[in-house]
Amino acid sequence: MIARDKAAYLFLSLLQARVGASVISRLGDADVAGVLEMSTGEVSSRARLTEKGQRAFEDLKESFDAEETLGRLAEKGLRTITLADEDYPEKLVEIPDSPPALFVNGGIPGDPAVAMVGSRKASATGVLAARALGRALGERGVCVVSGLALGIDAAAHEGALEAGGPTVGVLGCGIDVVYPKSNRGLFGRVAVGGAVVSEYYLGEAPLAWRFPARNRIIAGLSDVVVVVEAPEKSGALITARHALDAGRDVWAVPGPFGFAECRGSNALLADGAGVLWDIERFVEAVVPETAPRSLTLARDAAGEPEATPVPAGLPEKEASVLAGIGFEPTGVDVVAQRLAGSRVEMGELLSALALLELKGYVTRDAGGAFVRNPDGGHSGSGRVAR
Repeated sequence: MIARDKAAYLFLSLLQARVGASVISRLGDADVAGVLEMSTGEVSSRARLTEKGQRAFEDLKESFDAEETLGRLAEKGLRTITLADEDYPEKLVEIPDSPPALFVNGGIPGDPAVAMVGSRKASATGVLAARALGRALGERGVCVVSGLALGIDAAAHEGALEAGGPTVGVLGCGIDVVYPKSNRGLFGRVAVGGAVVSEYYLGEAPLAWRFPARNRIIAGLSDVVVVVEAPEKSGALITARHALDAGRDVWAVPGPFGFAECRGSNALLADGAGVLWDIERFVEAVVPETAPRSLTLARDAAGEPEATPVPAGLPEKEASVLAGIGFEPTGVDVVAQRLAGSRVEMGELLSALALLELKGYVTRDAGGAFVRNPDGGHSGSGRVAR
């Protein structure tokens, strides 16, 4: 027998997914546990439901069976945690508009937790920074929370997993829906290394409005939110606003002047967000360690890695081209200008860039700019995942 209040929160979760708005926050001081006994008119007047919302309430109330709903989840090895349950994350209770229920694949790690968000079309430098920061936090046992999207999200999860640290991915679709499909392998590894969570039941599509809504959960599950790279109109900035509303600290990684994908994150810095210019100092500030130790980091998040000499054995043309590529996104025209005195023709330059990418010495971002790989040709293909 499902407890009355647990069934009510589960019902409200399903209802909110149908109406596309928060119902629980509008019920005010009403007895939430009694929502299934309320008339359509009573719920509508309290929650200000539209006609569509009223029909959704009536249809769902007629077909809702709490035990059957939970049974479908259990068959897939998934858990349900509602606001009525003792293991509901305490930090989520503190935020405005807490989700009535969470559907969970895995186990939600405890404190501390840092959320990392940013652009899906991140530069190669941003991806490297997010991965390095995720790895550093994972080494310290900090849970990395993100949204399992392309770009910064995926890199943050990957870094945490590489370090053997806990990580949580928050979805903007049904708990059993993999979106984007290219991240299927990552979904499975996150569930094993921590948890995949969603407020949306089985089969719910990744509708556009659901992603801004899920961002409040990313912020709510975390003690600190870090924005690595974000344009002016970005879901990452929505996450930052949710974090501030919930009383969380917000940090941002400084980006290059005039780079569109960093205008939003740079604006956060102008508004007073913490400046994440050094990974080791950030980690120490967030999770102080009693006995200082050196973190094993691939690179600094905001600054350039230490200069790496051109590897011995590279053909002369490739070595010259590699020397003209830095650790910030560099267009082909800029590389050509840097090599103006080296007698490398444009055709030779393009050929050398293709070979350097194939060998893993450089990566190419979504805008076609090249970035030198600090790992120096040991990463296989140089193509940045999109």
